[in-house]
Amino acid sequence: MKTEHSSKKSQVISFIPNGDYYFQKGITAYQKGDLARAKKFVNRAIAFNPNETEYLCQQAAILAELEEYNESNTLLKKVIYELDENMTECYFFLANNFAHLGNYEEALKEVKQYIASEPNGGFIEEAHELYKILILESDEAFFGEDSHVVDHEKGRQALERGEFWEAIAFFKKVIDQRSTYWAAYNNLAIAYYSLGKTKVAFDILEEVLQKDPGNIHALCNRMTFYFQLKQFDRVESLYTGLLNLYPLYPEHRSKLGSTFFFLGEYEFAYRWLKSAEPLGAWDQTFYYWLAVSAYRVGKKQEALKAWKRVDFFSDSPFAPFEYGKIQELLKAEDAEDNPLVHSLLEQQLEAGQEKDKVFALFMLSSWENPASQAILDAFSQRDSAEESLRTLAHLLKDRQAASQDCKLQVMFGIEKKLGAGKPLVDYYGIYLWWYKFYTLDVHVKEDIDVSTWAAVIAYYWQKAEGITVSQLEVAEMYGTTLYRVRKLLNVFKQH
Repeated sequence: MKTEHSSKKSQVISFIPNGDYYFQKGITAYQKGDLARAKKFVNRAIAFNPNETEYLCQQAAILAELEEYNESNTLLKKVIYELDENMTECYFFLANNFAHLGNYEEALKEVKQYIASEPNGGFIEEAHELYKILILESDEAFFGEDSHVVDHEKGRQALERGEFWEAIAFFKKVIDQRSTYWAAYNNLAIAYYSLGKTKVAFDILEEVLQKDPGNIHALCNRMTFYFQLKQFDRVESLYTGLLNLYPLYPEHRSKLGSTFFFLGEYEFAYRWLKSAEPLGAWDQTFYYWLAVSAYRVGKKQEALKAWKRVDFFSDSPFAPFEYGKIQELLKAEDAEDNPLVHSLLEQQLEAGQEKDKVFALFMLSSWENPASQAILDAFSQRDSAEESLRTLAHLLKDRQAASQDCKLQVMFGIEKKLGAGKPLVDYYGIYLWWYKFYTLDVHVKEDIDVSTWAAVIAYYWQKAEGITVSQLEVAEMYGTTLYRVRKLLNVFKQH
């Protein structure tokens, strides 16, 4: 007769881990960002099944993230040359690894092999982007059959310059040549959206997603369009889908990170951008996303390190203060304590245009923290600065004393009217027109007509911005008369 103890013992089921068990543990560790443990578990899986291509490809991806590029290439070559010649994505990953190793000729050979093997492949957009970069690094020139790559790059550059119709023409030309070149579709959607043709933009994205349902660029573009349109019910319905994405390729991670950054989800943005950083050749905008995301999640040193790579958008065609995300940074509640903001304002005082310098001075003077005051003080004593700007900085150091200056009262009045007394981040171009008034060689009495001068400056600024406004409208807005506005407009014109 069996005892109760022996009966229970006989029910114990032995567990013998196999390759799949260790592989799943490796995937779990990988998704948590623990690359060392992921590598360890996948290695155990490979020991059970040395020729399992899924294990080998995953381990190759892990090794690449650990910057063990040669070891990663060894596994990729085994897969494509020995085990399964149909796994053509290995050519693409080989190209990336060779690029990181600085072997651009080998990288170019592999990426061309991928493009030839998989013209409609899942990484075709990124492959063409990599090809473009490698061409610049190698001695080879674009080949005739790849003219669509050249046209797409021309379109992308036009898009960056804000020349949307020109960009559209190039992207349509690319699509006529290569009907499944999804990068052209995605950029075409952005161009149409930028022109206010939102229905056309969404239709293009839906076409991409019907034919290529997992297209991360289309998924992210759709999300950002809805967010900009404040259609938050749509944003909420799509949000879980973004959270469930787990891209392996660095460009996809960057796109996902930038989308979360745009949504203000800095934890997710930092996670994806940081994981993409060691795997790609990134531009200044990428490092801006990374810097701000790192700062927002409390990683100040990492933020400052990435900020150096931003280099104040020196390679970009726009001034930093014109960039929406920079404006958000300046308007944030913690702006006066943000070292990234201090760095930007200080740099614009050094190298910015006249309106950038004037705006930076007003921005700094609106805060009373020591860092801002130190920047103002240093600029007011800088020999290389224009005398009138130095004088302005000296006046603004003491906001209370500045409020008694007749000409400064005009700008403070405009700030009160347009920004509740705060610096006009959204309208910073108006500071240039005020500065023209500030430097006018006219006699200014203590009883200067502050309201009328404010109306005159606002009128010129709005005209320069293409905003339709009448002299009567600005007169009424600033509490003065049409006669006074016209009189001072004549004084402004004469000087």
